[in-house]
Amino acid sequence: MKFPAEIDNLKTLKKGMKVVIAIENKDVKEVMRNIHNFIDKPLKVTLDIDADEQLERMSLITGEQRKKIYALLKDIDSQTGQGVESVKMTLKKGLVMDSNYQTAELFSLSDCSKETAGEFIEFLVVFAFRHGVELKEYPRNIFNDIERYIKVCWKEKICVICGKPADKAHYDAIGMGNNRDKLDDSEHRAYSLCREHHTEEHNIGKKSFCKKHKIKPLPIKELDD
Repeated sequence: MKFPAEIDNLKTLKKGMKVVIAIENKDVKEVMRNIHNFIDKPLKVTLDIDADEQLERMSLITGEQRKKIYALLKDIDSQTGQGVESVKMTLKKGLVMDSNYQTAELFSLSDCSKETAGEFIEFLVVFAFRHGVELKEYPRNIFNDIERYIKVCWKEKICVICGKPADKAHYDAIGMGNNRDKLDDSEHRAYSLCREHHTEEHNIGKKSFCKKHKIKPLPIKELDD
C-alpha cells in the first residue's frame, strides 16, 4: 500500500538505520489495518521522496526558530505591555526598514525563509539588548551561529554570557612592555564581558571559561568589521 508520511526522526545504528515516520490522522486506521499483522515481521518499504519539495521545505523557517521568536516577543512584551501580536508587527516592520539586514519586504512567520527568521531573531535580541529587556533564555542559546552572536555582543557592548553592559576583553595576551594603544592587535582574539564574568574568566582561566560557557573569542578585525 501507499500512504503519505513525513520522516520524523533518523537514528544511525551499528547495523543499519532506524527511521521514524509521522502519518496524518486520516491515514492511521488504513495503515494499521494493512500492516497490523506484519508488525513483527520484515517488510519491504519503498520511499518515494519529492526532492524539490523537500529542498523547498528545508529552506523555510523551522519550528525551533519560530519558538525562539515568540519567546523573544513575549519577553519584549512583558516590558512594553503592547501585546505580542502588536509587538511582532512593529518589529517585523523595523527589520524590513533596517539597512543592516537583507529582508526587503514584510514576511510571515508561517512560511518565511530560514535566513529571514535568523535575521529576525538577531534583530529581536539586539532590540532587547538596546532597550534593557531581560531575556528569560540564556542569550547564547538563542543563536545557532556562535560567531554571529559574539559579533552582535561586541557591537552592542553586551556581555556574551549574561547580556549585561560589557567592555572589550582580550583573550590573547598583549605582552609585557607593549603599549596597548599603539600595538596593532587586530589579529588578537577577544569578546565582550561584564565585570562579573571578566573576573570569573581570570579566576578559572580563559580556556576553562570558554568551555564552561560554550563561547569562543574571535579576531578583533572580524569583530570590528
